[in-house]
Amino acid sequence: MEYIKKTAKEIAKHTLEVIDRINEDQVEQMIQCINDSDSTFIVGSGRSELVGKAFAMRLMHLGFRVYVVGDVTTPALTDKDCLIAISGSGETKTVTIAAKTAKEVGTKVVGVTTDPKSTVGKSADVVVNIESKSKVPWKYYTSHVLKGNYDDLAPMGTLFEDSTLLFLDGIIAAFMVRLGKKENDLKKLHARD
Repeated sequence: MEYIKKTAKEIAKHTLEVIDRINEDQVEQMIQCINDSDSTFIVGSGRSELVGKAFAMRLMHLGFRVYVVGDVTTPALTDKDCLIAISGSGETKTVTIAAKTAKEVGTKVVGVTTDPKSTVGKSADVVVNIESKSKVPWKYYTSHVLKGNYDDLAPMGTLFEDSTLLFLDGIIAAFMVRLGKKENDLKKLHARD
């Protein structure tokens, strides 16, 4: 239990610090992009894809039309849609290809990444900068921002993925308030147990 508690405590602390540093204008632009779109598409790879799927599910519960890129029932992007591209490094091939394709058809792209200067960042209309460790080597972040050694307890992209998951859950809460939705409203679109 010692390592479980220590890791959970450090990840939670880190996540709160990361979310506190996110630019509020970027968040507002992301919310507007989703709200103004006919459909929202989510793309990620690996654990980032799982985080994206969790977000997609909650958007669906709120009544948004949402798709996960790569699912067999996902339609083509249009210029009336929004793509949320999640990649810690901003260089994940499937995510960068989706972002570039979206731009070609006029889809608004929101990049969620640790590196605004990455391929995803450069392709995005809106970049939500999650200042966290991803699986790529750090430039200065470990020694200058984080206190302590996270490498063994939160390996690779864990801090990015966990921070992104909680940030996106916060976006859902913001939508609930704006739309006047309560948990019972979301349950109406939840699969029956």
